[in-house]
Amino acid sequence: RTQYSACTAMLCLFVGPVGLDNGVGLRPAMGYNTWNDLRCEGVTADAIDAIAVAMVELGLAKLGYAYLNVDDCWATATDPSGELVADPAAFPDGLPALVESVHARGLRFGLYGDRGWKTCAFRPGSGGLEPAHAAQFARWGVDYLKYDSCWASNDHDAAFEQYGAMRDALNASGRPVLYSLCGWNAWYAPRGAELANSWRIAADCDEWANVYVAVRTNEALGQHAAPGGFNDPDMLLGSDPTAPAHLTPRQVQAQFSLWAVMAAPLLIGSRLRSMPASDLATYSNPEVIAINQDALGRQGEVVWSNCPPYAPRDNWWNSPWSMPREVAVAWTSVLVTAAMLSATSALLLRRRAPRTARLLLRLAAC
Repeated sequence: RTQYSACTAMLCLFVGPVGLDNGVGLRPAMGYNTWNDLRCEGVTADAIDAIAVAMVELGLAKLGYAYLNVDDCWATATDPSGELVADPAAFPDGLPALVESVHARGLRFGLYGDRGWKTCAFRPGSGGLEPAHAAQFARWGVDYLKYDSCWASNDHDAAFEQYGAMRDALNASGRPVLYSLCGWNAWYAPRGAELANSWRIAADCDEWANVYVAVRTNEALGQHAAPGGFNDPDMLLGSDPTAPAHLTPRQVQAQFSLWAVMAAPLLIGSRLRSMPASDLATYSNPEVIAINQDALGRQGEVVWSNCPPYAPRDNWWNSPWSMPREVAVAWTSVLVTAAMLSATSALLLRRRAPRTARLLLRLAAC
């Protein structure tokens, strides 16, 4: 057996500090996120409206799953005033109409942004445009903002400053917005409560091995969580095999139980409209939900474990696009120069060494 399944741990509740005082996020958020369901190509108004219907019809909304969060790929550009432009093909009636439809079903609407100059899917970011974008989100009626960390500096102070800039802009907007910091690193936790209502502490949970990493990382961070601000080990994975990322049904149960004890956000990241009955039963367990939603907001603490020692890792290079603009520009310049050199060399060698020339042309094409 691997260490992911062989080690076990017992947890008790830990008393933490007071979190960010913006009036929301006093308990871990509950809801749904589009990423492990729709990815980029599936993000449309029709799909999201259908998911809103499913959240109500499946009984999830009554259980407290209130947030329907649209992840990356909804925006295509910024207009001359700096505001974000929603994809006109995916949202022909505009984002405000979709927000209104989701609200009409008794749900809250969440949206995605990024502190860098681009999002992880290379859509427009919010770096330097925080006041304009926060005001735009408030005007649209957005209730939740997931704020990512792609194409941005890994310097800790710079990251804190950029996340603080959007925090301040949201607070100045006049609308209470649950602010979810998505920096994928444990070093956000000591400062998390002053920055946001939740903060990602590990890489994406897209397989069981990464669920293990998130749990092991979070087991040392309980003292930083409390009402108003919680450690976020990422979304819940379902067992639908057609989803981009999925677990087995037993792993779904284990993850849900661990997330509940850790006072983590319960955001379903799976195919909601084709959810297996076993997943729905897991996510509908009222006793497990009650542990997660306890008003004291205490995170579970490990009191016994046979797991090996674990040290959290820095996840900045978890994704190759996670770099600041100046690094991206420099790296692109190097690649372009290398391609030009390969193409030139291929032309010079095409007669004397045709096989080498073909190889260099292939490298240039890459």
